[in-house]
Amino acid sequence: MYAQQRLYFLDHLKWFIIWLMVVFHAAMCYMAFAPQWWYVVDSREPVFSATVFICWADIFIMPVMFFISGYFGLQSLVRHEEKEFWRRKLWRIVLPWLFGVLFIAPPVTYLILASRSAPMDFWTFYTTLFWGPLYEQAQYWYLGALLALYVLLTLAVRLFPALRTRSAEPVRRQGRLFLALFLLTFLSIGVLGSYLSPDLWHPFFYVLVLQPVRIPTYLIFFFLGVHAFRQHWFAAAGYTPTHPLWLVGCFLFSALYLWQRFTLPALGASAQVIAWTNAFCQAAFTWTATLGLLGFFQRYLGRTTPLRARLSETSYGVYYLHMAVLFPVVWAARSIDLGVYFKYALVCLVTLLLCDFLARYGLSHLSAFALRKRADKG
Repeated sequence: MYAQQRLYFLDHLKWFIIWLMVVFHAAMCYMAFAPQWWYVVDSREPVFSATVFICWADIFIMPVMFFISGYFGLQSLVRHEEKEFWRRKLWRIVLPWLFGVLFIAPPVTYLILASRSAPMDFWTFYTTLFWGPLYEQAQYWYLGALLALYVLLTLAVRLFPALRTRSAEPVRRQGRLFLALFLLTFLSIGVLGSYLSPDLWHPFFYVLVLQPVRIPTYLIFFFLGVHAFRQHWFAAAGYTPTHPLWLVGCFLFSALYLWQRFTLPALGASAQVIAWTNAFCQAAFTWTATLGLLGFFQRYLGRTTPLRARLSETSYGVYYLHMAVLFPVVWAARSIDLGVYFKYALVCLVTLLLCDFLARYGLSHLSAFALRKRADKG
């Protein structure tokens, strides 16, 4: 058997992705061609570079999050009995999700109207539009999706108890698995993207709010994380995605993805050509970016420091608070006469510092957000 060591680089990758998520959501407030429903938009000086950044970062942020959650999810389920596992998830995931959906997402969503001076008070909005055409869960959709995936994982372990047992010998060769899962990712995006907009959000019985085209991708990367834990990925004798070709592929496929995203529609390509070209480029970019980031962080951020530990401790709180902090800051900054890039940088800095402060000195008093280093993140 192989001794389990703490993988600090996964903690560091998680806080990096969460901080990138905040920067990502802030950029949507300043992008050209922003979605009409986006919460707060500073439309005085929209910039196309923000649009390019959004299209780029949108591809790999959540696959990385789901991979890490799958890895730590099975780790937690192996360490604890099922009852204890769900007791922990009740406090860590379920209750924060319910509170966020019921009490934080509604005022955040109301900013769609308030920031545009729409003549509707909050209570009217809450009792009509929010539970109707504008129902959503803000960033808490991820917690709902994670809860559903943990249910699936628990059922899988019940049906196949061997999943609780880690492999006696790590398997270094993963090429066939990667090829099969890449093709599954490509086909799922291509088939669903031929009929649905990749940017469509759909509520499922007020419980889950998801982008249907991306559901298979999230399932694949969550259970890839489960597989990685069982197969001793990142151990000395296990598989490590540190080969530089992953990052080289990431740069190449990110460029190809962005090129086809903006060029094919302008060239008048058919909807099917656009859908399947996008599917291939998106799948390739997703895989190379996710594995490239895992390998990069394992190689260069495998050890912790006081600053990295601090950022890891508050990462969940920053995720949980960021929309409720970010959009009022963007709204308040709209009247400030500054260059858009300076304003954007200022908004990001203020939001991240405020969220980190509130997570450390406010949310940390709640057990779900307590400042303790956990191996069973997610």
